[in-house]
Amino acid sequence: MLTYELLDTRLLADEGTICPVMLTGPFPMIIIPTQPIAIRAEKRSCRIGKGQFVLLLHPEQDFHMVPSEGEAFAPVYCLSFNSYRLAKREQDTLLYVADTAHLPGHGQVMEFPRYAEGLLKNLMAQFQQTQKVSGTPKLHLLLHELLDTIFERKRIDISFVTHDQAIQQAVTYIKQHFAAPLTRSFMANMTGFNESYFSSLFKKETGWSFAEYVNQIRIDQAKRMLLGTNDKLQDIALKTGFADGSYLGKTFTKYVHLSASSFRKRRHTNRIVSIQFLGALLALNIQPLATTRELLQSSHLLHKHLPNIVEIESFDQMEVLRQLAPELIVAPTYLYNYPDILKALEQIAPVLTIPWGQLDKLEEVQLLGTLLGRTQEAEDWMARLQQSAQEARTIIKPFLEPNMTAGIYELGHDNLWLIPYLSVRSAYTLYQLLGLSAPQRIQQEVLQTGKHLKVEEQDVPLYAASHMFLIVPADDTESFREKLMQRSVWQRLVYEQGCQLHLLKLNDFWFDDGLSLELQLDVMVKLLTNQS
Repeated sequence: MLTYELLDTRLLADEGTICPVMLTGPFPMIIIPTQPIAIRAEKRSCRIGKGQFVLLLHPEQDFHMVPSEGEAFAPVYCLSFNSYRLAKREQDTLLYVADTAHLPGHGQVMEFPRYAEGLLKNLMAQFQQTQKVSGTPKLHLLLHELLDTIFERKRIDISFVTHDQAIQQAVTYIKQHFAAPLTRSFMANMTGFNESYFSSLFKKETGWSFAEYVNQIRIDQAKRMLLGTNDKLQDIALKTGFADGSYLGKTFTKYVHLSASSFRKRRHTNRIVSIQFLGALLALNIQPLATTRELLQSSHLLHKHLPNIVEIESFDQMEVLRQLAPELIVAPTYLYNYPDILKALEQIAPVLTIPWGQLDKLEEVQLLGTLLGRTQEAEDWMARLQQSAQEARTIIKPFLEPNMTAGIYELGHDNLWLIPYLSVRSAYTLYQLLGLSAPQRIQQEVLQTGKHLKVEEQDVPLYAASHMFLIVPADDTESFREKLMQRSVWQRLVYEQGCQLHLLKLNDFWFDDGLSLELQLDVMVKLLTNQS
């Protein structure tokens, strides 16, 4: 059992801070920059990029921090804490001892989860209001939640994400040509390597052997065909790159731990664990048995629609999932990047992988409806959504001036503003369901290109709209509005350009699949009609 004690939290550097900044503790210390920085000591240095953090367990000689590439500092946050492990338990006594062995290594740079940003800001705000840290248990609970969040993220991040460009190209080719003959020699030649080096590099970069990865892609395609069609196994084999139905059947059982015919019978199951797609499953009237803590934290609008769902804090809790006896696990295709997790889940129940971020919101529900034997439910939901959208357009029409525009913008941990394409953050709701018009630059640079855009705060006015929906990492949106309005950029937008700012909670709008779309549509209509 672990516990943490908060020692200090502070703004380590900001605009105008003179560099270098000496790092004098107390330690352990976590440093979280909003722009790239470099940390240097007598015998080492490392770079911490946007959206990352570094853990420092102990001091070093000439330990200091400088902005990356010689630029000025942007805000850099720092947390100092003690870490304890339960060493002895007696009837009336618990003995904890200082322990850092369970923490990641000294100087390790990790990704800072975007949903941890709200926890960090809450912790800092509470700390500033506290006279005596040791007498405030809430601070230590907030610290524990934050550290648990970011270090659990690390346990997932140590799994594979491809960095080598040649292997990235090979992976893309495999996904696009899985039904074609794919040999190690062919792929090695295509990427310019000899066979032996290609195999070792592929394994190092992906966590899979080449043969394993190809079979996994093919088996997952076969799963979708088994659920979504009535094709015979022989026909599915030919369409997925297997020699014949017999070989597909043997390989299927090896990977899925279930025969192909038994898997097909699970088409109509309700016993589903969801590792994504919560809103889409709810749109199909499926109540998922369980999901991850991360997903629930980012789906606040769905909470009342998930009264009995089991939350798993990490993928170390496989036994919790096993006890639920699911018949199917629905997961995004990015789990290919985490082979150990995918294989462990497959030991519990067959994993049905769905493309993530590639389909529009209605296609996603339609695909799941087809695969899970709920085509009618999917059609009913899509009709209901379109009806709700038509009613919403009628409601907001009296409140909109001629030639008005609308845009959606999300503030990231790196202090850049994301202007999303239709696939995320309710841009689909704004432009497709409500039928609102984007400013010219958003139309040209985002909607027409099909790509998201990130801009600096000072450049937001170039993409300003009459109605600006701002997704911010805070639950108290009015307090966040007050902070924004202290900055000249937002003062000019509101008072000179006449823009209306509508603030949205990140944890309400991070995911926008299925039922989430309906709930987010209602929130946006109320803001446009001044009802909230």
